[in-house]
Amino acid sequence: MQPDLHPDLEKLSFLIGRWEGVGVAGYEGTEEFQFGQRVEFSYEGGPFLAYSAQAWRMNPDGTLGEYVTSESGYWRVRPPGTERPEGADEDVPPVHVEALIAHPEGFSEVYLGNVFANRVEMSTDAVLRTETGLEVTAGHRLYGLFGDDREVLGYAWDMAAQGHDLRSYMSAQLKQAGGGEGAGRD
Repeated sequence: MQPDLHPDLEKLSFLIGRWEGVGVAGYEGTEEFQFGQRVEFSYEGGPFLAYSAQAWRMNPDGTLGEYVTSESGYWRVRPPGTERPEGADEDVPPVHVEALIAHPEGFSEVYLGNVFANRVEMSTDAVLRTETGLEVTAGHRLYGLFGDDREVLGYAWDMAAQGHDLRSYMSAQLKQAGGGEGAGRD
């Protein structure tokens, strides 16, 4: 039985579900490639959404191939009245959402951002890594619904890593997987 959505999460409710599709990735020193991806935002009963994403390289025949990466974490909406710290300049955009995202490459990110209609934009507030983790220093993400019926979840992830400034890393267009029966891994 699915619990009623926590009222603080109304702004993020458009993300809930499993999304699948294809995208493109590339970074300095890495050849650009296409990938298949599955992203899931689920509600477990508290004032947060659980988040997970997996990506695989696309084979020439369009099937999913070699594993690329995954990430998991939690997205929270800041309670009303905490969007702007006391005394903050009015030119500073409000913070509606906080996200914690962990990566198997040995780093974790804390994002702060805002929500406007069916769009989330957020930037890293902090990045932590293990001693041998990938040297990531900053990130910026944009998620939003588009299409005639707002049926496509698009996202773009920019990353600063390995001594490089913030630059495009991954982007994809995903559609809601029907009936809980996603495409899965071929």
